[in-house]
Amino acid sequence: MEPKTFTLPYLFMLLSIFPAFISQSNRSLLAAENIMDVDEIVPGMKGYGKTVFTGDRIEIFNVEVLGIIRNWEAKSNMILIKMSGGPLEKSGIIAGMSGSPVYISNRLIGAVAYGWSFAKEAIAGVTPILEMKRTLLNIPTQEKGNSLSVTDWELPSISQDDLSKRPTATSMIPQEVTNHDSSKIALTPILSPLVISGVDSEVLHRMQPLFHACGLYPVQGGSYVSYTETPGKAKLVPGASVAAILVRGDLSAAVVGTVTYVEGNTVLAFGHPFLQTGNADLPMASAYVYTVLCSQSNSVKMASPVEVIGRICQDRKSGIAGVLGESSPMIPCHIKVEGSQKLTYDFEVADNKLLTPSLILMAAQSAALSTERKVGEKSVNVKLSVHIEGYERPVVIENVFYELDQSWFSLNHIVQPFAMIINNQFQEVRINRIDLHIKILDTRKTAYIESIRVDKKHVKPGDTLQVDVSLKPFTGESFSQTVMMRIPEDALPGSTLNVTACDAIYGQALNLGRSAGKYLPTNFDQLIRYIENMERNNNLMVRILLAKKGITYKGEGFPSLPASMLSIMSFSNQSGIGPLVDEVVSRVPTKYVLNGNQTIPILVK
Repeated sequence: MEPKTFTLPYLFMLLSIFPAFISQSNRSLLAAENIMDVDEIVPGMKGYGKTVFTGDRIEIFNVEVLGIIRNWEAKSNMILIKMSGGPLEKSGIIAGMSGSPVYISNRLIGAVAYGWSFAKEAIAGVTPILEMKRTLLNIPTQEKGNSLSVTDWELPSISQDDLSKRPTATSMIPQEVTNHDSSKIALTPILSPLVISGVDSEVLHRMQPLFHACGLYPVQGGSYVSYTETPGKAKLVPGASVAAILVRGDLSAAVVGTVTYVEGNTVLAFGHPFLQTGNADLPMASAYVYTVLCSQSNSVKMASPVEVIGRICQDRKSGIAGVLGESSPMIPCHIKVEGSQKLTYDFEVADNKLLTPSLILMAAQSAALSTERKVGEKSVNVKLSVHIEGYERPVVIENVFYELDQSWFSLNHIVQPFAMIINNQFQEVRINRIDLHIKILDTRKTAYIESIRVDKKHVKPGDTLQVDVSLKPFTGESFSQTVMMRIPEDALPGSTLNVTACDAIYGQALNLGRSAGKYLPTNFDQLIRYIENMERNNNLMVRILLAKKGITYKGEGFPSLPASMLSIMSFSNQSGIGPLVDEVVSRVPTKYVLNGNQTIPILVK
C-alpha cells in the first residue's frame, strides 16, 4: 500500500487546529489538578477561601474577585479579591492569614498574601498558585537535613522554664512605630505573627525595628500545650496553620502563616517571602490558633506552634516551601545568669546568618532582665563560648563592663564578635553549641588611672623596670598596682622610651595606630585570634614603645627586621604590607573596669 500524503489544504487545517488542541490540553491538565489559571479568572467570580480562626479547625470564608492586576511587579500578577464571612467583617485582613488558599468552582487560584494600608474592608491580593509552583517546586534545594520523627520532641510550656532585602511591611504596623506618611496607601505583604514566649516585654520592644524590617509582627504568647488526650500526628493540609520555628526550648519564637498547597511531601505556604533568603533551613511545625485579636491597627491570630513535622527549604518571593518528614539542624544554647538569683536557660536557635546573632542577643537580654534591675549601677561580666565544628576548643569572648542605664551594651558588645564569626568572608562555619555566662553585681566596680611611677629614669638593655600605677576606685582610696617590665636586650642605647599605663579603649586605639595591619584578618584563624585577644576592660595595660620598627604582612607582624630587609619590604610593589612599631606590653587583670591613661619617658643608657 502506498503511504498517504498530506496536501497543502490539509496541512493548513492541522496547523490551525493544533494551538486550540494544546490550549484545551492545558486547561484539561489544570482542571485535573484542580487549579485555575489567571487567564480563566474574570471580575465578579465568587468562591471561597480556607483558614483557621480558632483552634486547628479549618473554616471557610467568602471571596469575590475584583480584578486582575497584571505585572504589578516584574513577571508577577495579582488577583484582587474581597473577603467576607467569619470574623473578617470586623477584623479586616488578619496577620497570620498569609497563604490561605482561595478557590473558584472548587479549583485553587492562589494564596491570600497582600493587603493595603489603612483599608476599611478585607480587600486582599492573591498570589497565583501557578507562580508559587513555578518558583518553589522547580528549584534545587540545598542539602537536606536528617530524617525526622515527628514525636522526637515537644515544645515546653512556660512552666518548664546588625538582610536579604524584602519590602518593609510598615503599612501593617501601628502608626506610632513607623515614620511613613499616613496619607500614603501602600501594598505590602500581610504581616506574619512572630509568636514569642519566655522573653521580657522590654526586650521585645527593643527588637521591634528588626522584626518590623523583616515583615514580622511580634506577639507575646506561650508555648503550646495540647488540649487533646491523643494529639497524634499533626497534618498540614491547605488552610491549616503552619509555623517556622526560630527558637525552641525555655524561650521560643515562631512565625505563623497558612498552608496553601500540598503535593506529595512538599508544602507551599505564605504566598509571600519570609525573609526571601532563597534556600532556607528552618524547622516547620503545625500551629494552634487561640483566637483572632481584632485591632484598628492590625488584627492578628494569637497562635502557638504544636509539633515539628518537617523542614522549610525555600523562602522566595512567591512564598515558602517545606518538606514533610525532614529535620532542620538548630544550635543548642545554654545561658547561665548569676546575680540576685541563679538561673539557667536551655534552648535552640535557628542556624541563620541574619537572625541568629539577634536571637542570641534577645535571649541574653531577657535572661538578664528576668531577675536583675533595668536601671541603676551594675557591673557585668560576660563570657561567651562558641563551639565550632572542626575546632577542638571553643572560641571564648570575655569582658567586664560597667553600666548605669538599661541599654545592656555589654551583651551587644559580646554578641557582635559572634556575628563576625558566622558571617566571616573566609569559610563556612557550623556552630555546634553556644554557652553564655553572665555575672551581675549591683555595685560600681570602676577605677581611674591616676598616675604612674618608675623606679629609675635611666635603664640599660636587659634591665627590669618596676612600674607602679596608682589606681583610684570610685568612692574608694587610691592604691598602687606594681607591674614589672623587662627592657629588651636590643634596645638602642641613647633612645628615649615612653612607658604608658592605659585602659582597654586607649590600648585598642594604640594597637590600631601602631600596627593596623595586624587587625585586618586575611584568614579565619587570624579572625579568631583577633576576636579572642580583644582588649578587656578590667586589664591594666603597661606598654613600652621601642625605637625599632617592623612590618605587617597579611595580618602577621614581623618586628625588628634588619634595616636592609625593612627597606626592601617597605618599598615592595605588593599590597598587604603595613608598618609595625615594636613594643613591650604587659596586661594585669584587676577587679575594676578601668579608664584613663598616663605616660612617662625613660632613657636607655
